[in-house]
Amino acid sequence: MKTVKEVLEQKGAEVVSINVDDTLAQALLKLTHHKIGAVLVMDKEKTIKGILSERDIIRHMAGRVNIETTVPVSQVMTKEVTYVKPNQTVEACLQIMTTGRFRHLPVVEEGKTVGIISIGDVVKATLADRALKIGELEYFISNTF
Repeated sequence: MKTVKEVLEQKGAEVVSINVDDTLAQALLKLTHHKIGAVLVMDKEKTIKGILSERDIIRHMAGRVNIETTVPVSQVMTKEVTYVKPNQTVEACLQIMTTGRFRHLPVVEEGKTVGIISIGDVVKATLADRALKIGELEYFISNTF
């Protein structure tokens, strides 16, 4: 089973983030520009303070007549951030994502953010791993008989 580190090596470790004092409008522009579903919210020392996802934005805007995009992201973001470490397996990520209903997990090593892994990354790695195992089994079966 692949580890988070192996997935990040394949997809890249770029972390798109915003400052804790940025506005919702700035966050929306960043999400749109990068075509992503979540950004990490960090302070000036690059410490994770929260994560802002499309779901957070929808929950904030639901039922409001006037939508204010100048509100600070700190009022909308998820403050309790679950993260994984590079040596954890993709299977462990899938379990965390399923249990917590998360689509994005920051990857933290020794207190520093080294990447972010999405449900799409996890599914892709899981399918590749299964295809490899099926190929190995087919090879074993065809060479055994």
